[in-house]
Amino acid sequence: MKRISIIGSVLVAYILWSPAVWGGGLPEESDVSSAIDLTLPVHQRKKLHPELSDPVLGDQAQIVEWAWSPQYAERFGLKPQKDGLPIGGLWLVGIKIQRVQSQELQRYTCNIVGLMDNKLPILTPPGEIYTITPGYGWQGGLPGFNQIETIKNFTPAQVVWYKSPKNKLEQTRSERNVTLSYLSYYHRFQNNLAYFEIEGGCGYFNDPRLFRNEIRFPARVDGTNDDDPKRLSVFEPGAIKFDLPDSLMQRIYPYTQEANDWGSCLMRRIGGKPYILSTRSMKSKRFGNICEPITKQQ
Repeated sequence: MKRISIIGSVLVAYILWSPAVWGGGLPEESDVSSAIDLTLPVHQRKKLHPELSDPVLGDQAQIVEWAWSPQYAERFGLKPQKDGLPIGGLWLVGIKIQRVQSQELQRYTCNIVGLMDNKLPILTPPGEIYTITPGYGWQGGLPGFNQIETIKNFTPAQVVWYKSPKNKLEQTRSERNVTLSYLSYYHRFQNNLAYFEIEGGCGYFNDPRLFRNEIRFPARVDGTNDDDPKRLSVFEPGAIKFDLPDSLMQRIYPYTQEANDWGSCLMRRIGGKPYILSTRSMKSKRFGNICEPITKQQ
């Protein structure tokens, strides 16, 4: 089983879609409702807002799946999880999916949130409370600008997805890493616990039956103070790493797939040809022709 790790870094915005190209003609027309996966548990829940409908979230504003440690359960009065986090520096972790909009463009985000020991010897964002500017990724529409302009924030602690082999079989499989950034960090959120939210991409998640997931936090800044300047600090012995439970990833994975598919469709409809559908949706032709760019009225 491969291992994906997440090491604290700077995400290139909107990289949520697989790099694929259309082959042959476009799919035939398809009704939007037929593309919604109604087998997902969220669509079986009691409706809170019957007037709302989202193909991924149902009538929920967001979906979060959690895993917690025994000390978290004891402290906050929850039942221990059979396949939760072990006792350690990471007390709580969740994968949060929500739909966001930036001007005309809509997409889904799959962020990593949680609580951890605020005394861990890791790099963290500056200040007691750090929040990335609310205007991040929105600066389009300014007078004289014809495209979205983004603000690039410096975050000294960086996060990355990385797959490293555990045995000889896994060594034959490919590896990759994905850079991510903190959206917020609250050093003293609850006594000795720090709150964090890390920006993620729904397309970065892989089948948990084939991959394991890991979070890594660096203790050094890459550069002159490294043990080995040629090696990323997140892979040095001093880096802090945590396994994410398979049960957590199994619960959230179907939603990350749906969010990746639908996000690519929404972006293609408004953004046009540069936005490519997810590989899964192209292979299944689940959307038919409904994701083609909308012709703007004159």
